[in-house]
Amino acid sequence: MDGRLAILFNLVALLGDSYEGEGWTIARADMDNMLTTSYGIVQYQEASWGEELRFTQTFKKWKRFNPVIDFSITDKGGAWLGFGLYQQFNMDINGTPLFIGFTLVPGIYMQGEDVDLGFPLEFRSGVEMGVRFNNGWQASLSFDHRSNADVVAWNPGLETIQLRVSKTFN
Repeated sequence: MDGRLAILFNLVALLGDSYEGEGWTIARADMDNMLTTSYGIVQYQEASWGEELRFTQTFKKWKRFNPVIDFSITDKGGAWLGFGLYQQFNMDINGTPLFIGFTLVPGIYMQGEDVDLGFPLEFRSGVEMGVRFNNGWQASLSFDHRSNADVVAWNPGLETIQLRVSKTFN
């Protein structure tokens, strides 16, 4: 995987705030004070490598984005801590409340007994799609990629597929 998710994040940032058609609407959302817990499978070189637990906190919207603090730890002791941006679009399609979210978060990777990713600075970009529920809850499936963006020659990258559960606290 290369930087396609980071490119997608930037392209989506160019979209307007809302669109609607017959039976559907899409609107940029402010996910202020949302806490997300995720559990997922880590892939390395296209093979299942381990498991990961992740926590994400979003903050008040700034321009088109919600700033985030993101932390994850794997079953092999690898940890990642980052600060970056999140953008979410809420969709109602024939009355079904859905959403799609995009992240771009640079951070520090601490290897532990995990994969050597070549450099401590790692960029995490991802996409998630899910369902919104009442009272600020939502659930999604996400895919993300971490790499050092070729800052150094060794750049193998990691992918993670996660189940995410979020709650907005107002």
